Parts: sequence; structure tokens; C-alpha cells
Amino acid sequence: MKTTRLLFIIICVCSIQFLKAQDIHFSQIGYSPLNLNPALTGVFEGDMRFTANYRTQWNEVAPFETFSGAVDWSFYSEDYQKRFFSAGVLLNHDVAGDGNLSFTTVGLNGSYTHRIADGHYLSAGAMLGYNNRSFDFGNFQFGTQYNTETSTYDPSFGTQEDSYNSIASANLFDVSAGFNWHYRVPRRSKRTSFDLGMGIMHFNQPSEVFLDGSAPEELPLRWSPHFMGTFQFHERFDFLVNATYQHQNSHRQFLYGGGVQFHLDTDFDEELAFQLIANRRAQDAWVGMAAMRYRMWLVGFSYDFNTSDLQIQPGLRSGPELSVRYILTRVKPTEAKICPLYL
Repeated sequence: MKTTRLLFIIICVCSIQFLKAQDIHFSQIGYSPLNLNPALTGVFEGDMRFTANYRTQWNEVAPFETFSGAVDWSFYSEDYQKRFFSAGVLLNHDVAGDGNLSFTTVGLNGSYTHRIADGHYLSAGAMLGYNNRSFDFGNFQFGTQYNTETSTYDPSFGTQEDSYNSIASANLFDVSAGFNWHYRVPRRSKRTSFDLGMGIMHFNQPSEVFLDGSAPEELPLRWSPHFMGTFQFHERFDFLVNATYQHQNSHRQFLYGGGVQFHLDTDFDEELAFQLIANRRAQDAWVGMAAMRYRMWLVGFSYDFNTSDLQIQPGLRSGPELSVRYILTRVKPTEAKICPLYL
């Protein structure tokens, strides 16, 4: 176990010094929409949407945890059926390794959606984000802190890594954008719908610096094309299809899959449905997922089964992920009419 922890510390330190940052990611691609594309802000049936995602992995070795919370809503107007504006707030917090290498993001989202035909909507969105990247220097151990006389680690010994002492945190602002095509069968009784779009994150490629005198490292662009669809083929059954390709610097991730959704109750006020989904992260893992929808609530649970060559510890696999979504819908005002009986 000591060797395993040492390996992870080395990876984290090397990542700080030599590698460019990689964004967080979730296996439940469709259930963290504001992380996928700012243009998905406000693109849902309802007025206000709350989402929360939690992911953990490699906990047998060191803490690796990711949390995301978001709320987005649409602004009502008299012609909301033709066009509308939406806004949202996104909060991400990611912690990795014994050094608590963390990445915290607060994003303000805005989008505009225009109906181009019955059931067809085009959206464009943007996000202004504040990011903080930091690590806990006190959690690291160095060879200079090894006491040769007692053959033990002695934290009172100097680390001789003064370049880290003054800067253990970096702040940066960035801008992201995207577009999306949403389609839904105009008939209320039909459930077929899909989203096809592209998110382009970190347009301005902001710089971060951890070491005194070192050259700044840019937060690279992340391209995020995606497709998520629900296709009704029976009164109680739907096909679910999803795919996304994440491209950031030298990092690539292709996640795709599908499943079925079974409706126990199709009444709008008492809708109850279950989802079973199998996704594949190319050259890395299989992801099994189950979810339940009840009225405006959705709760999903997934687990990654690692199939790559990475085997830090025998039998160790990637971990679980949980998502929760709630949609609030208000009754829209209607045009007042005067009753002729009271004239």
C-alpha cells in the first residue's frame, strides 16, 4: 500500500509541474448538462432544473472525488413558445490524491433558444467561469525529510522545495460557449426527442502558475460534441442512445452507449419509469447504469468497470457515480377574458 500511495503522489506532483489540466468528467453524460455544453442551459421541459452529481474512485488508494451542482431556468415571455432566454449557475469541486489537488469552478451561464419549426429548437449559450486550482503542500513527503539515523520520516526536516511554499493556489477566469439542436415530437403523447450539439470550453485559454518564475500553463480548449436521444417504440418502452467525444489537449475520451426506459405509469402527473443503460468508454471501461424517474424527479446510479491496462492495485476498479435531478414547472399565465354573463 505504501508503494501504491507513493506512485499516486508522484503522478500528482508530475501533473502539477509538467502536464496541462484536464477538465472533470462524468460517466452519466446526459445528467450533467451544463458541464457538457452551455447551450443546454434551459433546454428541458419545465421552468427550473436542479441537478447534482457525485463521483468517487480509487478510494482504496487515495481520495478522488468530484461533485457538481447546478440550477438553470428559463425566463417567461409572451412569445416563449417561439423564443426564450435562459440562465444558470454551475458549481464544480474536484479533489484528487493525498495532496488534495483540487479544482473548483463557479460558472454563470446564459443561453438563447429559438424555435425554427414545430418541435425543432436551436440554442446558443455561453458561460463565464471562475476557477481555482490548489493543493495542500503539507500533505506531501519528500526524501529530504527522511531521518537516516532513525530510518523514519521526520516532518521537522526541511523539504528543500521552496518554490512550492509561496504559491499553492492559482486563480483564472475563462469563457466557454456552445450550440445545440433540440428536437421533440410536437404531440404531447409522444416521447421521442434528441439533442445534438457542440460545447467549446475555455475559449480564452487562461493561464495558471504554481511555481515561482515558471512559465504559465494554459488551460486548453475542450471540444465536446454530443448526441443524446430518446426514441419511443411502444406505449411503455423507449430506446435511449447517447454519445460524446471529449477532446482536450492530448486527452481523448469517447463515451457511447444506450439502453431502455420502461414506463410503469405514463400519466403526466404520476409518471414513473425505470432506465437500464450500458455505456462504453473506449479503451478504458464499461459503465453500467440504472435510473428511476418519478414525476419531476430522476435519480441515477452508475458504476465503472475498468478494462484498461491500468491496474494500480489487484482487483481495484473505478468507482460509483450518483446523479439527482428535479424539475420545477409553473403554470403559465393565460390571456384574461371577460365573461359576458357579468357585463
